[in-house]
Amino acid sequence: MGLLYQKRRLKANKIRRQIAANRANLQRLRILLSLIMIVLISYFGIKTLKLPQWYIDSSKLAKADPTVLKIQGNVITPDYKIINMVRQTQLPYTQIFRLDTSELENNIGQLQPVKKVYVRRYWFPARLVITIEERTPAFLLAPNLESEPNSALSSDGVLIDHDYLPFNSSIKAKKLLTYGVRNGHDEVWDKKKVEEILKLTKAMEAYSGLTVKYIDIRNQKDVYILLDSYLIRFGEINDSAISRAKRIASILPAAKKNADKLKYIDLRWEDSCYLRLEGSTEPKTTEHKTTEPKTDENKTQENKTEKKEIKQEQKTEVTNDNNAQ
Repeated sequence: MGLLYQKRRLKANKIRRQIAANRANLQRLRILLSLIMIVLISYFGIKTLKLPQWYIDSSKLAKADPTVLKIQGNVITPDYKIINMVRQTQLPYTQIFRLDTSELENNIGQLQPVKKVYVRRYWFPARLVITIEERTPAFLLAPNLESEPNSALSSDGVLIDHDYLPFNSSIKAKKLLTYGVRNGHDEVWDKKKVEEILKLTKAMEAYSGLTVKYIDIRNQKDVYILLDSYLIRFGEINDSAISRAKRIASILPAAKKNADKLKYIDLRWEDSCYLRLEGSTEPKTTEHKTTEPKTDENKTQENKTEKKEIKQEQKTEVTNDNNAQ
């Protein structure tokens, strides 16, 4: 009985050892297969990452091949200027997902009409899409009505050179007459100054229902505005500009009645507005605000003052013309 039990025990232990050996062999096989898979995946991964489709073809990029480079969103900025900036940027030869485009964005952002630029990277095949957000042109600058605009001014006060002119017909910008020189120096523009002129332009159009054709700021103390066919002598653009612009609605009916002999509408004063007729030396008042009746002595004095202003105005304009030359 004891011998039979001993045999069975030995047989059971042998089977256990065989099972344990099989499990160890299976574990070793799994580890080996895992290592083989890791090696294969690494090998094919490296091979895949080295495929030319992950890299930007520099020769095609320099030629602005549409399969490699696409530019969108630019209306004012010509494609060739953007492409020149791309050519000037040394892009590293690396996979597209590792490519740093910040230098390229900064270079394109130096172009005057460009407000923001986004460079998007697309994989397999590697290509770039440059999206441009441009500034909004507010005014076209010219020294006089007969001349073509020589530059433009954006709504945020950035001067855009004549290289970008003429603009597409979809760009709506007012003509602004200016010599571009003040006191012997180039005129300085900023966002605040442009916003003041824009605000005045919108106010004149809103209260009159007409369209501003141009604004003449060659003499900043005596600004003129052409509102459709009505010439407005506006004076200085200051804190009272908007309140003076509101009076255009009340004086337009009288201006329409005298359109055939109207020289200009005078909005220089804060408490009154006038119609200046051809050949007249005395302003014709309108029913905008009641004022004290003018005596003959006051009228004579007013005429003298007006003539003095006209002489001073002519002298200033001649001086500006000389400076411009």
